[in-house]
This record gives sequence, structure tokens and C-alpha cells, in this order.
Amino acid sequence: MHRKLKLSEYGVFDVATGEKITSADEAEVYGMLGLPWIEPALREDTGEIEAALAGGLPTVVTLTDIRGDLHTHTDLTDGLAPLEEMVEAAAARGYAYYAVTDHAPDLFMQRMTDEKALDQRERLRRLGAARHGMTLLHGCELNIGPEGEVDWPPEFLAGFDLCVASVHSHFTQPPEEMTRRLIRACENPYVKIIGHPTARIIGRREPVDADWPRVFDACVRTGTALEIDSFPDRLDLPSGLVRRAADRGVLFSIDSDAHAVPHLDVMRYGVGTAQRGWLTPDRVINTWPLHRLREFLRPG
Repeated sequence: MHRKLKLSEYGVFDVATGEKITSADEAEVYGMLGLPWIEPALREDTGEIEAALAGGLPTVVTLTDIRGDLHTHTDLTDGLAPLEEMVEAAAARGYAYYAVTDHAPDLFMQRMTDEKALDQRERLRRLGAARHGMTLLHGCELNIGPEGEVDWPPEFLAGFDLCVASVHSHFTQPPEEMTRRLIRACENPYVKIIGHPTARIIGRREPVDADWPRVFDACVRTGTALEIDSFPDRLDLPSGLVRRAADRGVLFSIDSDAHAVPHLDVMRYGVGTAQRGWLTPDRVINTWPLHRLREFLRPG
């Protein structure tokens, strides 16, 4: 229906009189145009107007939906803060659960050992026993090797509450090899999250080249979540791939990948990326209550 209005960067105007029409808020402007209010993160000319007209806009995930962080580091490997400080900072954010996922031994410069991991697990258990209101999870960030193999044998991985697996090397493998590599990692029963899936570092390293639809389908088949890494130089998975993956039924984890206390605050950037990918809270595993999350993290 023609409304005899003109919309520009200067405002909404009556075409007949040229008069500028004032409004109290954005929702009122959208109403003048016959549309429901559209979340700012969705305004990218990717079908949001058509979806709004059809009543099909998603209710996207927000920062308040996030119940915990599932990918963080301490000074045991390449983090800057000790375990106790990271835990205290996470508790101050009101999280229901918090995972420590320091690097595994195949990233040699981190000098992780079995003994260090087990010692950290015991320290985390003691911290958890003394704390009420936030559950502490002991995890690790595994390295996805060039053939899709990961650090540590299954019997050792079984002791962790969760395992994130990420590509940290061999970034220029041909697409077919990279695709097989990522799929094999998904098929490991102890890997429940693929960390920063494209391995990009904005302005410094291009994303890996893979057949993403095949990777997405493997995630659905194996019950593996893809991470949206919130660190500003990663924002990985990018929003375009988030939307494509969600359309194929993939689940996600939005994490800070924090290496210091201030880094916990970058979670909002990952949430913004998820919003641009039209992601709803139910598709994000760290919006779930703990009992449901634990069921998802169970090897299988």
C-alpha cells in the first residue's frame, strides 16, 4: 500500500506537504511504514523486511540469555591470569557455569602435560566445592591435527567435563583435506565443540577453506556444536556461516576465548555476531540450564 511517505537518512516526510514527521522511537517509524520493529543486528538486506512482513522475524539471542562461558584460558598455558582470578571474575558476571579449557599438549609452546591437567582439575574441584551458585567445568582445548586427530587418548579425554577442538596449524590444506579433518574431529565422541571453526584472524590470517555444508551436516549427525568465538579479531564463526549452519540444524556455543579477566567482556561481540546470523537462544548450548548442557556434553 502506498503511504505517501518519504524515508531518508534525514527522517520520515509527508510527500504532499514536505513536513517532517517526528516519532518517539524507532518502533513508531517502523509502524508508519507498515512494519514491526526490526532488531538492528538484522538490518543487512538479507530478507529481514520480507520476514517482518510475513511475521517471521526471529527472536534473536541476547547477552542476558548466556548462562556461562565454555572456552577460557588461564596462565597454565597462554592465559595471563591464574585460575582463581578467572573463576572469581566469571562468578561476578553471574554465570551459572564456567569452563576452563586450557590448551592440550600438541600445541608444544604451551608445555601442557598430563600431570598439569590433572593438578588443575583437582584445584578446580576444590574451588567448586567452596563456591555456591556457579558450577565449574574442567575442559581442554584440543588441537585438530592435519588428519583430524586430537591430543590425548580417549581414556584421558574421558576425565574432562568437555572438550573443545580447534585448528591451530596447517591452515592452507586443500579444501577436501580440511573438510575431512574437521569432520573427523566432529566424529570424535569426546569433542563436543569445534572452536573458532574457520581459524581466521581478521586482518592477519585468512579463513581455512572447507566444504562447509558437509561440515555442518557432520555436526548435526554427531551432535557437535560450532563455536562463535567472541574475540574481536576472530568473530568466528562469521555471521554468514552462522546463518547457513543454523538453517541445516547446527547447534552453537558463544564463548569469549578469554585469556585474561577483561576478555570475559568480549562475549557481547559473539552475541552480536550470532544476532546477525539470526540465531535464536534455543540453538545456543550455553543458554541452556546445566542439566541439559551436561546431557549434551556426554560423550556419544
